[in-house]
Amino acid sequence: MYFASKYVYDNTVEEYEEVSDEEYNEGLDVSDESDDDEWGAPAAPPPPALAAGSAGAPISELQKRSRPAPPKAKSQKKRHHWQLEGPKMKKEAHPGLPADQTDSSQPPKQSSEGKRRFKKADTNVVSVTLNTLKDPSNMHAGDAVKCGGTGCKAIMSYLSKLTAGMSGKVWVCEFCGCNNEVDVEDGEIPAVEDVTFLLEAGLSTEAAGPSGQDESIVVFCIDVSGSMCVTTEVPGHVNFRRSATLDALGRFNRAGDDQYLPHQNRNVTNVSRLQAMQAAVDKQLEDLIKDHPNRRVAIIAFNNELLVMGDGSTTDQTIAGSKLDKLEELEKLGAELTLPKPIKNTKQILSNKVFDLEEGGATALGPSLVVALGLASRYSGSKIILCTDGLANVGLGRLDESFTDDPALFYEEMGEKAVEKGVSISVITIKGAESKLVQLGKLADLTSGQVNHVDPLRLTEEFSNILADRIIATNVTATFILHKNLVFFDEDTEENIIVKNIGNAKMDTEITFKYGKKAPSSASSVPSRSDEEQAGSSTSMTKEAFPASGVQEDGQPNSQKLLTNPSACLTSDTAPTELPFQLQLEYTDTNGTKALRVLTQKRPVTQSRNLAEQHLNLEVLGPYTAKTCADLALKGQFTQSRGVALMNQRLAWRNTRDSEKSGERKIYNKMFGKISSVDHHVNYRQQAERSRFGRSYSDDEEEKEDRSHKGKKQESCPAPTMFRKESCPVPAKGKAKARKRTEEYSDDMANDIYNMKHMSRGDLMK
Repeated sequence: MYFASKYVYDNTVEEYEEVSDEEYNEGLDVSDESDDDEWGAPAAPPPPALAAGSAGAPISELQKRSRPAPPKAKSQKKRHHWQLEGPKMKKEAHPGLPADQTDSSQPPKQSSEGKRRFKKADTNVVSVTLNTLKDPSNMHAGDAVKCGGTGCKAIMSYLSKLTAGMSGKVWVCEFCGCNNEVDVEDGEIPAVEDVTFLLEAGLSTEAAGPSGQDESIVVFCIDVSGSMCVTTEVPGHVNFRRSATLDALGRFNRAGDDQYLPHQNRNVTNVSRLQAMQAAVDKQLEDLIKDHPNRRVAIIAFNNELLVMGDGSTTDQTIAGSKLDKLEELEKLGAELTLPKPIKNTKQILSNKVFDLEEGGATALGPSLVVALGLASRYSGSKIILCTDGLANVGLGRLDESFTDDPALFYEEMGEKAVEKGVSISVITIKGAESKLVQLGKLADLTSGQVNHVDPLRLTEEFSNILADRIIATNVTATFILHKNLVFFDEDTEENIIVKNIGNAKMDTEITFKYGKKAPSSASSVPSRSDEEQAGSSTSMTKEAFPASGVQEDGQPNSQKLLTNPSACLTSDTAPTELPFQLQLEYTDTNGTKALRVLTQKRPVTQSRNLAEQHLNLEVLGPYTAKTCADLALKGQFTQSRGVALMNQRLAWRNTRDSEKSGERKIYNKMFGKISSVDHHVNYRQQAERSRFGRSYSDDEEEKEDRSHKGKKQESCPAPTMFRKESCPVPAKGKAKARKRTEEYSDDMANDIYNMKHMSRGDLMK
C-alpha cells in the first residue's frame, strides 16, 4: 500500500475552492510562468472552437491540427488566483482551528456569478499495486483470525495485541473496537505487515497443463467485413503474401507491371486493412513459436457470418442466419470446439488460412465474441484479441441504430463472464472508422485487457504488446478496511469497508481509494437525553458488568457477550493519534493456488493541512486523479470529472512550489500533462452541449431537473457536493441522461479515457 501522505488528514470541516468560468472553460493547464520546466510539459491542445448554432462540430478542425499555434511567451501566460503567492491568498483563520486552516466549513452555497465551487482536494488517498501477487511472501502458518464484530472483516495482524482473561485471551479489534476471545499464542500473531495465508493448494497450473508450461489459449477474432478492403498508402514498394485467389488473378499480369492512374504517386504501396491484419497475426504466430511454443491459438473470422477455423487442423465451421442471435447455442458451440493444439504444431496451417481470408459482408462482432469466450474459458489466464474496423451490425451485440436493446448490457455481461473464467479481452479498432469503442471498451475495462484505436500499420506492435501483457492472478477480490472513524469517498459505499472485484491482475494493475473522516449526521450531532442515558448505561455496563476478571456474574466469558452486544463496540471519547489500514487480497495464482494476502499499516493523524501536504506523494495522487476523472467521464458525469482534475491539480501544484522540489515539478508536469487530455475531451463535450442546447447540462442540473418531477420530498434533498454521496439517490432519469452523453464519444475520445483509467504510476511517468 502506498499513501499520498505520511499523515492522515483529519479535516474537522469541509473546505471548498472556487473555479472561475474562465479557468473552467480553459481546461486543465499545467504550465505557468513561474517555472521554465513546465513549458515543456506534454499539455493537451485546447478544446476546438465551436460554431454558433452548430451541432457541436469543431471549426476547421483539420486546419487547426495542420497549423499549430506558436507557443506563447512566458510573459503572456496568465496565472490564476490560486497560483498567486503572498498575503492576498491568506485568509483569516477560524477561531479554534489550526493556524493553517481557513474557515470553509459552510456547505456549498449557490456559486457567485461566473464561479463554481468544488470540495478542496486533500491527501487522504491510498493506492495498491498488484504486482506483489506474482510472488507470495511471508507465508503464515495456520488460518487467518477474523474479527467477530458486526460487519467487521478485519484480520488479526502484527498490530494486534492480546490480553489475558479468565477463559482465554482477548483481542480488541484495531478497526471496530470489539473484543474477540481467541485461541492463539503470541507466536501465532503475524510479525510483519505483509503476510500470505494459503487457502487452497493448486494441483496443477491453471494456465498450463500437467507439463507445467504455459498452455493458455489465445483466440484472434478477425474482422473480414467489406470495409477491411480500405487501403492506406505506404511509401516504397512492399511485397505482401497473397492468397491463392490473388495469385491466380496475378497470372493476368505475368510481367508484374504496375498499373497507375494519371498523376498518381508511383513510389507507394496501397495496403488494405485486411493485409495489415494478416501480416500482424502471422508475425504473432511466429513470435509465439519462439517464446511460448505450447500456447494454443485459435482464429475466428467474422463478417455477416462466422468462420470458426480453430487451430486450423479441423474442418472450418460456418455459423450464419438466426443462430447469430442465440446466445446459448453460440456459448455451447464455443465450449464444444476441439481444444487447439500447441502453436508449435499448427503455425503453418494457421498462417495459410489467415492469408486465404477475403473481405466482404457486414460485421457479426458480438457472436464471434461469444464463441471465442466459450473456447478460451477452458484455461484461466487465456486471452481474446478482438480486432475490428467497423460497427457491429449483425447478431448479438449489434451497435447500429436499427437495434433497440441496450448494447452496453451485452458487453458488460460478456465482460463479467470473462472475469469469472479468468479470461482477458483486448479490443483493437482501426483508425478511419468508428466502431463505438466506448461500448466495446467495456470488455477490456472489466477484464484488465487493453483498448487500442490505432493506425492499421501499427497492428503488429499492438498485438505484441497485448500478448506480452501477462496475467499474474485471476479471481482477485480486494477488501479494504478503514478505522471506524473513516469512510470511503467516490465509491458505492459510505462505510469503512469496501469490497472490489478486480478479476484479472497484471504486473501494472493499480487500484486507488479515497477516504476521509466520517461526517456526523445532523440527527446525531447533538445527543438526545435518551442517547445520553443509553451511553451512560453502556459505560456503566462496560465498567461494572464486565469486571477485570474477564467473566461476568452469570459465568459467561466477556467476549461472548461483547460479540453479541453492539454497545461493547462503541467508540472511545479520545481521538486516536494513529489509524490502521488493512488490505485483503484473495486471488488464484497461475499455479491454481488460492491464497489470501493481508497487508496492514498504520498512519499518524494530523489536523494540519500544511503538514499533510508537505509529505505529499505525487506518485499516488497522480494515478488516483487519472483513474477517478476517467471513470467519472465514462459515466457521463462531466462536472464531477473536471472537478476532480482541477482540484487535485491545485493540490499537486502547491507541492511543487518549493525551489528544492524540481523533481516533484517534473512528476507534476508529466502526470497532469497526461491527465489534461481527458479533461480537454470532457471540456469539449460540455462546450458541444452548450453549442447545441444553449447551455451545458451539468451533473447538478440533471439531478435538480429530475427531482423537480418527484415532489416536495425530493426537493428537500440537500445540494450535492463534490466527493460526497447524495443524501437522496440520483433518479434513474438522471443516470440515463448521463449514459446518453457517453454514446456520442468518438473512438479517439473513448480510447484516451479507457487508457487513462488503467494507467499506473509508471505509465503516467513516461
